[in-house]
Amino acid sequence: MDAYILAVCGAVILSALVTIVLPEGKTGKFIGGILRLFCLLVMLTPLLALLQTGGSGDVFAEETGAEIAPDDSFVAYMFGRRADEEERAVRERLSEEFGVRSAVQIGWESVEYAYTVSKVEIAIEDFGIYGEDEHIFVIEQVRSRVSELYSGAEVTVHG
Repeated sequence: MDAYILAVCGAVILSALVTIVLPEGKTGKFIGGILRLFCLLVMLTPLLALLQTGGSGDVFAEETGAEIAPDDSFVAYMFGRRADEEERAVRERLSEEFGVRSAVQIGWESVEYAYTVSKVEIAIEDFGIYGEDEHIFVIEQVRSRVSELYSGAEVTVHG
């Protein structure tokens, strides 16, 4: 109903503004007549809709269309970008916390268009200041820390 009232008001205001600018004479009277017909048409639009529906239903009801399905390829692309950003963030975090250089692969899946991390694979390339005896300890710390970040995901760490 609000849209109908706004449409009628808009048509009346538009025709009033154009009437002010119109020249006097035959041309002005002709254009004024056209504007009056336009206003009348806008006012009669609900009656036309009522005739089309056969008298049943609410003319002013909002139309309910079918839901628009998300674009699967776009969703997959965006989730892939999100996984890339998370891989970068995990690499930086491991570098800051443990002083190691690593390669991170995040496996993700889309369940009902929700992003979930299913697998995290970390390959430590450089242990930095840690000696040979501390590699196993560092691997276990990294596995523990990443498991905290991604609970429910399978975490694999190797050096």
